[in-house]
Amino acid sequence: MTKPLIRVLIVEDDLVDRMACRRALAQDPDYEFVLYEAETGREGLQLAHVQKPDCVLLDYHLPDMNGLEFLAELRNDLGEIPVPVMMLTGADNASVAVEAMKRGAQDYLVKDVNRQYLELLPAVIQRVLRERRALTEKKQMESRLVQAEAKYRFLVEQIPAITYTAALDIPGKLLYVSPQLSALGYSPEEWTAQVGALRSHIHPDDQKRAVDAFDRVRATGKPLRCEYRLLNRAGEVRWFLDEASLVHDESGEPLFLQGVLVDITEDKEVEEELHLHRRRLEELVANRTTQFEKQTAILESANANLASKLGACTQAGSALKKYADQLADLYHNAPCGYHSLDPDGVFIQINDTGLNWLGRTREEVVGKMRFTDLLTPASGKIFLESYLRFKECGWVRDLQLEIAREDGTSLSVLLNATAIKDTAGRFVMSRSMMFDITDRERPKQAL
Repeated sequence: MTKPLIRVLIVEDDLVDRMACRRALAQDPDYEFVLYEAETGREGLQLAHVQKPDCVLLDYHLPDMNGLEFLAELRNDLGEIPVPVMMLTGADNASVAVEAMKRGAQDYLVKDVNRQYLELLPAVIQRVLRERRALTEKKQMESRLVQAEAKYRFLVEQIPAITYTAALDIPGKLLYVSPQLSALGYSPEEWTAQVGALRSHIHPDDQKRAVDAFDRVRATGKPLRCEYRLLNRAGEVRWFLDEASLVHDESGEPLFLQGVLVDITEDKEVEEELHLHRRRLEELVANRTTQFEKQTAILESANANLASKLGACTQAGSALKKYADQLADLYHNAPCGYHSLDPDGVFIQINDTGLNWLGRTREEVVGKMRFTDLLTPASGKIFLESYLRFKECGWVRDLQLEIAREDGTSLSVLLNATAIKDTAGRFVMSRSMMFDITDRERPKQAL
């Protein structure tokens, strides 16, 4: 079986030492060493750039420079030494070898009189290469993590909800809060710096119930779903739906709590108004029944009619609640459509949810189709008129459109978008988000 290759550059002006290294490496049973040899530092630097060896064995004393000068010239434009270097020094130069390690050498061996260091040479080279590979893999992993975090932040900071992560070891400690917190009049830095910031802004009547819900998540690991009121900086009350779950590492150990806060104040106001109407209706019916016995049949009919209307309003309230649930689910699975359009309305980007809604592939849409190609004629006209205004003012909110899907069915959506402009104020692209409102439109059509 062919042994794996290790390419080694030996920079050593002593021919006897080079021959000794060559013999020691040739006897290794596990690897085949391919050797390049240089007698001077300048020659060694040239071979290092041309041959790009896996490892360099560098003698400290060279005719034209010393080992420290060699390391300095070996660095690339980023200030990094691109190849692991192992310094070879005499027994009286151990301190020099240590200094070389500080300057970027990977390891060193002391050349003893009996040449016993040669017995260690193959194993030390293999260890140095393993350490180098591990360091490279670590940097690549860190780079991927940075990229993943950037994508995550881009997603969560576009949705109309407050996202957060909370520590598990310190109750009430927030690790991250999205910029949407400004809707309450606070900056993310204010809440992450203060332990218990979220809890302290919960309405006093809701605090115990909400804190108990947080504690149950930590104790049981089950997802959180809780409604409570938060006070903004001005002391005003807003209702929020809080949905969160534990995030685990690869071994299953919990890392932190990840959640999303959706403002449901309008839903609550509708719900309260419905309750108020129902109570007033019941009082009216009770009073009128005793006074106008003859009109019982009429009042019962009116009550039935109003009950029907209340049921329709309740259904509309349920649709709004479902919309809030979709926003929370977006945090984990992006249930809404994200896309970007160029100045001509052609798709630049679109997420998988949007493609699934359209029943099309990314190859069909991106760079080829205009958004108006996917709309019904009436919605296409509305969009074109709105898009011209949008490119000037820079935003559009809740534009209701009808999408004609590939299978012949239609999809009602709400479009929210902001414009991205260059430094000269010219429109570059849109950043758009679509919500499926088909379920919400059905009750209106029924009425």
